[in-house]
Amino acid sequence: MTVIEQWATDHDDETVIIVTAEEFRAAAQQALDELGLTYAELEEQARSRDFSSAQAHALWVSIGGTVDL
Repeated sequence: MTVIEQWATDHDDETVIIVTAEEFRAAAQQALDELGLTYAELEEQARSRDFSSAQAHALWVSIGGTVDL
């Protein structure tokens, strides 16, 4: 991962890291692969509000609607 920018926020325990669009897509795909899901399957779970796991729900919160995989 190439960090383009990084800075601390007003909260001591929070750091913001900016990555390229390509790196974001790769990370999203890796997370989907680890869950054994396609983006379309995750999107359907979101539509039906019936996620296969807490991790799938958290991933949707992180990437839902932001990538076209």
